[in-house]
Amino acid sequence: MKCNCSSKCGLLGGLEQQIMDVLWSSSKPLKPSDVLSQLKGKYAYTTIMTVLKRLADKKIVKRKFATNAYFYSPVQDKDTYACHCLDDLFTRLLNSYGHYASDSFHRVSKSFKS
Repeated sequence: MKCNCSSKCGLLGGLEQQIMDVLWSSSKPLKPSDVLSQLKGKYAYTTIMTVLKRLADKKIVKRKFATNAYFYSPVQDKDTYACHCLDDLFTRLLNSYGHYASDSFHRVSKSFKS
């Protein structure tokens, strides 16, 4: 898969990743309460609202107000987002560390089991 990436992409934090996994698995936009009900672990409703708002500010999710609530949906599907982020990450690592990054990736990937 070739990605056409033009901007830097930040890796998601733990809770951001969990929230995005919920949104990516949904066929429709979700309210914060819908996201909260599908998360494992105890989180405050306000925490989920804050993380969703920050993801919207980063343009990772779309936010639309309807029927007295905000609804959230991913801007990109998971495959496209991952490809974009990984291309950016690998490019920055190679630019900074050259063959060290390449050698390390090769060494780690040989021991990786999917």
